[in-house]
Amino acid sequence: MFPSFALRLERDEDQTRFTRLYQRNQRQLHRLAARFLGPGPRAEDIVHDTFIKLIQNYSQLRSRSDGQLERWMMAVARNASLDVLRKEGRETELEAQAWEPAVPADQGEFEALVALIRSMPEDYRRVLELRFLAEWSLADIARELGLTEGAVKSRIFRGRKVLIDTLRKEGYLDGRSCI
Repeated sequence: MFPSFALRLERDEDQTRFTRLYQRNQRQLHRLAARFLGPGPRAEDIVHDTFIKLIQNYSQLRSRSDGQLERWMMAVARNASLDVLRKEGRETELEAQAWEPAVPADQGEFEALVALIRSMPEDYRRVLELRFLAEWSLADIARELGLTEGAVKSRIFRGRKVLIDTLRKEGYLDGRSCI
């Protein structure tokens, strides 16, 4: 049913691409939204709103690769889910199960990394979660936390340094940086 929204796009190849993106990503977007909001109509609304935003912004996004569009859609869905939680007055701290590692990792190591980030000082932990896990913009983080963008940049820089140093001490990086 939803790929019929693709008809709002003028070119046949854009309609085909949209339909393909929908078929490949709608389940994953739903799972992401359901992690934040629980299964049901709210998660479904997030998925539909994400694809509507894709159609509305397609002229600016057309030149991006499918992979870039998929990452864009995941960020839109994540941010929309967090917005719903914020409007409900619920804590927006990301749960460990809502974190998706960029590359497959050993589950034990991933859980250790999540625990490590959770143990960081609040000032650093919060900005790192919002920037790298929720993929918020600096302006959005600043607005959410009542800081200037410069303060957000500083906290991200310092938080990354603390995290990298701790990862090295724990033996995860062996002298290289991954974040």
